[in-house]
Amino acid sequence: MLSAEENRSSFPGVPPVPHDIRALLLDDSNFDRARIRRLSRKTELSIHLDEVENIEAMDLAVARQNYDLILIDYRLPVGDGMQALNHVMQNERNKDAGRIMITGDDARQTAVQALRGGYHDFLTKEEMDAEGLRDAMLNAVRVARQQQQLMLQATQHREFVRQGLVAALQDSDVQSSVVSMVRRNMAGANDRFNEMISRFDVADVDALLAGLDDEDDFVFH
Repeated sequence: MLSAEENRSSFPGVPPVPHDIRALLLDDSNFDRARIRRLSRKTELSIHLDEVENIEAMDLAVARQNYDLILIDYRLPVGDGMQALNHVMQNERNKDAGRIMITGDDARQTAVQALRGGYHDFLTKEEMDAEGLRDAMLNAVRVARQQQQLMLQATQHREFVRQGLVAALQDSDVQSSVVSMVRRNMAGANDRFNEMISRFDVADVDALLAGLDDEDDFVFH
């Protein structure tokens, strides 16, 4: 079993990987599920593994249980691993869980698609062993938690900036400076500008910040 020291992330502010990992495996093959279950027992991690055979059953599982980790087979009878990922990402309980794609081939394009699409790691069934499974599990959970922490920090930073802008707009000196500067650049349009300034409120600040965020959209992998 991992000690507390071994299980701690080196990323600042990120909670350590839990000692008891709650995981969900989506794979339609009984043989492959049994093999992954056996390998998970050899990882020396404390893993509680739930198993489902299709996306519909996965939807029910993620709706009622919080998971630290979700492993998804790429090839499914109905849909595929990318469609299953979209279902997970839309689930509020588990959208921040670690995600591993498992596939029966070693096609590089599939791996690239998986990682770009939102998976945190990738395993092939042919090359999978207990050590590789352990490494992928720990990596996926840690990366997911890093991403969650960064998103939280971004939200907090955005709120800090919003509050600063609101406070600045309520300061008479700041208002005077901004109005004077913009008026110099809007000669002949003072009436429209005065009307715009009089209606500028907290909602407008939020809209401004949303616009500033548009070019910063990216996905952590």
